[in-house]
Amino acid sequence: MDKEFRCGQCGKPISSKYTKCQDCGSLGPHTYDAPPGGPSESSHAPQAPSLRRGDSFPAEKVERQQPAGQLQRFSGPMDIQAESPSLSHGRHDDDDSHFPVGMRPRSPILDHIEDMDRGEPKKRGKKEKEEERDFEEKPSGKKHFTEFVEDDEEPEKPEKDNTGVLVTAIISIALLVLLIIGVNYVYNNFDDITRWLATPTVPEMVRPAEPAQPANTSQQAQPAVNPLAWLSNIFASDKSGQKPTANTTVPAVAVSPNPDAPVTAPVTPTNPDKPSDTTRPTVYEPVIKSISDRGATVTWKTSEPCISEIHYKTDTGETIIKKVATKPDVNHTARLDGLDSGQWYYITDLQCQDNAGLRNDPVERSFQTLLSAADTIAPRLEGQPAVSADDSAATITWNTNEKAKSQVKFGLGAGYEFSSGFTYEFSTGHSVFLSGLSPSTSYHYQLISRDAAGNVMTSADFVFKTEPDTGASPYMGNKAPNFTLKNLKGEDVSLSQFRGKKIILNFWASWCTPCKLETPHFQAVWDKYSSGDEVMLLTVAGSQSEEELVRSFISNGNYNFTVCLDPGEDAFNRYELTSIPKTYFIDKDGVIRRIQQGMFTGPGEIEFMLNSY
Repeated sequence: MDKEFRCGQCGKPISSKYTKCQDCGSLGPHTYDAPPGGPSESSHAPQAPSLRRGDSFPAEKVERQQPAGQLQRFSGPMDIQAESPSLSHGRHDDDDSHFPVGMRPRSPILDHIEDMDRGEPKKRGKKEKEEERDFEEKPSGKKHFTEFVEDDEEPEKPEKDNTGVLVTAIISIALLVLLIIGVNYVYNNFDDITRWLATPTVPEMVRPAEPAQPANTSQQAQPAVNPLAWLSNIFASDKSGQKPTANTTVPAVAVSPNPDAPVTAPVTPTNPDKPSDTTRPTVYEPVIKSISDRGATVTWKTSEPCISEIHYKTDTGETIIKKVATKPDVNHTARLDGLDSGQWYYITDLQCQDNAGLRNDPVERSFQTLLSAADTIAPRLEGQPAVSADDSAATITWNTNEKAKSQVKFGLGAGYEFSSGFTYEFSTGHSVFLSGLSPSTSYHYQLISRDAAGNVMTSADFVFKTEPDTGASPYMGNKAPNFTLKNLKGEDVSLSQFRGKKIILNFWASWCTPCKLETPHFQAVWDKYSSGDEVMLLTVAGSQSEEELVRSFISNGNYNFTVCLDPGEDAFNRYELTSIPKTYFIDKDGVIRRIQQGMFTGPGEIEFMLNSY
């Protein structure tokens, strides 16, 4: 068989275009070597035009000189799509190569070659490399197509390894968690951190000089300042909004005169703004013992030393406050005396206050005094009753030898057509206010007092007479109703005794906060006018005020104006008070000129009212 190709490297004959050269090992492609009598590869014979799928060859274009026995001549046009098994060789116009004998014209190779003709040069180069890879050499010296890869087929990509991405994600989450924990720690300990940043480090200790030599202050070590202290000026601020400066003051160091003695380290100053004690005291083990018909003993303990007091009352009475421990202690004992027989008492609070000013939660208890079976004696009147009457009302006061509730029966005769209600509290001092009386009229009255055992005292008949009609009423333009009360010294004080002066009459109570807030304003006015005889300041504490609380408030405030006690609310009733504080300005003739309902906010307001008439 004649060789048709020569090696492109050494020029040796080769069987096909892509056969490996046995001499030089070149894989080709090799050059075509025409057989004898035929045109050579480098001849200038006209090349057949490029044909597309479905085109026909004209007869004059098909004729070529080929070796005998290898090519068949056709006299007419040839359809390149015709499936003719007698076609031994086809020709490609671009590279002038032949495909093997017996290859069908419409084989995939031919379609691939035509696609290469229509494609770009880069695709052809790529396809040639694929053909070199896809053909294998067999022992017969022929190349057969084993695998064909389409141009538009994407090669398989290797599977990605996501291990690195997963590790990065885990590390990022861990760093985020640590960042959140750090921010939370800084937020909760911001004060301590900024205080540490602002505190200078401990200064170096310098041994003092020998006694015989003067101290060389220039050789003393300077304190090392914390280099991060300036950050406190940026992040730290006090409650007022001002940023504190770094503390550069060197704490005092105790230097021992003995050089061999250890030097005392400076004490780090604490924060004065932060209280050291933030825990409230606790009351436990409250015990009520030694209960009798007239008293009881209450004991309790606290978790830390405290000053204490006990608050108690009856079911209808006002609260009584008794101080127990005036110095801090953990054991507390309160003896309650002067109680009523068979009466229920309610402890509303065992109150304790520690050195930091913190108080405990309220502690409530209740108990009942014993009945006194031997008490069969009625209360006894001590002294004579006192009557303070004007043209329309009267106040009757008296005392008994034991606690009792009392009332007054009265009338135009000994029949006592009218009666007052019983007082609310058991007391040895009694006061009953009578209103709606007629001027210049004599009234008969009888005192009734009943103790806790039910024993009743009935007094003899007494008589009082009202004053002539004065037109007194608690309204502006009318004469101020008169009253007689006791001051804190126990002296009787009547409103009528201050005629000829301008009177400031103020009504208040120990439990009234606005009343207490305006009291310093009254004291300021009294300091200005007390030296003269033109003005009189008179205040009346009533409406269930306790005498002990009133005295304590006046004493603690250093108030020196006149204060009257109105436990029976005689004056309160005469002035028909429904709310306090309330102040009346009365002229020198006893006529009401101004009335202030509510609290004064300054002494200037009081002076304005006083000087307006």
